[in-house]
Amino acid sequence: MFKPADAATPIKGSATMKSAIVILTLLLASHPVVARAPGAGKPTKPVTHQVVIDKMKFVPAALTIKPGDSVVWVNNDVRDHTVDAADGSFSSGNIGPGASFTQSFTKAGNHGYACSLHPRMRGTIAVK
Repeated sequence: MFKPADAATPIKGSATMKSAIVILTLLLASHPVVARAPGAGKPTKPVTHQVVIDKMKFVPAALTIKPGDSVVWVNNDVRDHTVDAADGSFSSGNIGPGASFTQSFTKAGNHGYACSLHPRMRGTIAVK
């Protein structure tokens, strides 16, 4: 029959063993495959964000998204509006009541836009 020991027997050279374990742990933790969290580095799926056009405003007027994401502007107002990039990179044309316009963003930075029919209506898409 097996009889457990009353006390643990110290391993000879345990300080050396502890040092070796610490070094091995540090080496493994810094290895690119081990250090990466599960799923890290995988590209994320693009997301579509919404900006509502209502009462002569873009809501929200400022939006932060990731590269590859899209923004859909939905006109819930009673009149036509446009979504025109300040740098001329995109233009929706007229968006009638109940209609929408979608634009994807791949370039990082701040992308200002306005309604060409109502220039006081302005917004910004920050791509980070």
